Amino acid sequence: MIFYGTNGTHLRTEALPGTACPTCGTSNALKASLCSRYAHIYWIPFFPYAKLAVVQCGACQATWENKTLPAEIAPAVRTLKQQTRQPYWAWAGLLLVASLSVGGTLYGIHDTHTDEALLAAPRAGDIYTVHADSADMYSLLKVRQVSGNGVELVANDYQTDNRHPLADLNEPDKYSQEPFVLTRLDLQIMRRQGKLTDVDRP
Repeated sequence: MIFYGTNGTHLRTEALPGTACPTCGTSNALKASLCSRYAHIYWIPFFPYAKLAVVQCGACQATWENKTLPAEIAPAVRTLKQQTRQPYWAWAGLLLVASLSVGGTLYGIHDTHTDEALLAAPRAGDIYTVHADSADMYSLLKVRQVSGNGVELVANDYQTDNRHPLADLNEPDKYSQEPFVLTRLDLQIMRRQGKLTDVDRP
């Protein structure tokens, strides 16, 4: 279950100089309090969506809220709103999502570059994650030795729907005893076709 909702926080309270109370006519007796309304998920503020104002006269105690502001004081309140920024923390949720997204993208780029470098210089013990012929199934290939352009591999006899099957399948008795050879170009082609999805070097 996702807990979400809205909340508010006080921004500032300021006098409205030069503005007379519409009820009692007293000058310089009005004060405006501004509040921010923001949306939250799991009580983490995500984004602000409104500034609300409450104006009160210190002389006669008359009070007006955001939608009932008299025309005489609305311009002063509007100016105060424009001069008041939303707090930075009210955007915390969106900033967190953006940071995680950017971090994940950068990690993916780094991981891709690392895989390409390892694939270009294979070594005995390297393990390749391969997308099996069956839909959404994955398995492993392990490099036994490298000789010139040829890479001797053994296939794992098992498959899993885990896209990162190393922990599930990388046990000696799960690999075939019959090796086969692919060229470095074969491996590069498999990579480009999406059949070879990851490279691990213990």
